[in-house]
Amino acid sequence: MANRIAETELLLPSLYLMSLNNGVISTSELIQKLRVIMKPIGEDLKILAGRNDDKFSQKVRNLIAHRTFERFGYAEYDAGQVGITNEGKAHLKNNQDILKYLLINDFTYTDLTENLRKVEKNQNKKKIETFDENIIIQEGTKKITEVAVYERSSTLRNYAITYYTKSERIYCNCCNFNFHDFYGEQIGKGFIEIHHTKPIFKYEDEDLENTLKIALQNLIPVCSNCHRMIHRNWSKPLEIQVLVDSIKANGTFNRLN
Repeated sequence: MANRIAETELLLPSLYLMSLNNGVISTSELIQKLRVIMKPIGEDLKILAGRNDDKFSQKVRNLIAHRTFERFGYAEYDAGQVGITNEGKAHLKNNQDILKYLLINDFTYTDLTENLRKVEKNQNKKKIETFDENIIIQEGTKKITEVAVYERSSTLRNYAITYYTKSERIYCNCCNFNFHDFYGEQIGKGFIEIHHTKPIFKYEDEDLENTLKIALQNLIPVCSNCHRMIHRNWSKPLEIQVLVDSIKANGTFNRLN
């Protein structure tokens, strides 16, 4: 069961939602939208006695009642709405790569809360650097506008490909497909996508080689089809073993003439 979420772990996602809503948002709307992007589970979904709130929505309300936004200087509550401050905008900007990485990769509620906790505890300390396979997949303008993340992600990707390549082939860990045999050496050699099973971070003063070795525990090579199946339902990403079992039970390929 996931640990209960803390108020500080809701700060960055809340500031993000304010920024998308012209800088202000009501409490009820904040609860609704945080629920969508955070996907709470376990104890945080337990309804409070004599209340309509569950523990998650109560924790969001506590951001207002405990003046948590004001304590950090990130937002102010007025006339039923909470509005982001310049300090809040700066905090969001400083952590936008991390937040985007956590939210778009369909990580579990536990992984989201644990890593948001790390981010908030790390403020004014070491810079956290991210790796993002989505940038690699999209290429194009992403490579130009996010060069640092692209280069780190490329390094991790190449490291993982080298590690998982056997006899010049790298196979999908779900369906065993390899691009080399299917498309031929010239087109398919060495191609695969890398799925992050857990968030992969690096503090700026940490050794990259050591980070890469540890990262291998939290990623797997997958073909494009399996990767899309894993992420098909954003609100509930598919567990790897569930996908593997489904492939074993149903997977066939009929080549067109």
